[in-house]
Amino acid sequence: MIVNELLKRYAAGERDFEELNLQGAYLSKVNLPGANLRRVDLRGANLRGASLQGINLSYADLSTADLSAANLAGANLEEAILEATNLSKANLIKTNLKKAKLTGANLQEASLMLANLSQANLDAVDLHGATLHQAILHRASLKDADLIGAILQETDLRGADLNRACLIRADISNAVLMVADLTNAVLLGAELQGTDLSGATMPDGKMHD
Repeated sequence: MIVNELLKRYAAGERDFEELNLQGAYLSKVNLPGANLRRVDLRGANLRGASLQGINLSYADLSTADLSAANLAGANLEEAILEATNLSKANLIKTNLKKAKLTGANLQEASLMLANLSQANLDAVDLHGATLHQAILHRASLKDADLIGAILQETDLRGADLNRACLIRADISNAVLMVADLTNAVLLGAELQGTDLSGATMPDGKMHD
């Protein structure tokens, strides 16, 4: 399906576009709120600045796609593939990213407040300056992640793997890091007031009381 046909059918009220092949499609600044794009192939697509609130992209492949400054508030991206995807400055507030694959993704300055990232793979992800206030990252993998200056206040990081993560100047106050792995993580200048670190493995490899 070509992009023009998709937009025409959406304008006519159709919302179900499951399993389409939109690889490399140019959809910059497109408006598709509430559409069903489950299992759609959007590898390498340009969705820069798109309005995608409440969209269903569960199990979709968005590897290397450009979603910078896109509005994905309340979207369903459960188990989506977002490897090396550009999500810088994207609105991901209350977005479902449970078990999503985000390895190497760019999430610089993205808004992830109240997002569900439980069991997501965020290895080597760039979350520099991102806001994850009250986000759920239960058992998420954040190995080698860049969290410099990130806001993680009241975030649920229970059982998360933060091995070698860089948390310089990150605000982790009142977060829950019970049984989290912080082995070799860098916490220079990080704010940890009120943070629950019970059972967590600290950067020196020792377990926190």
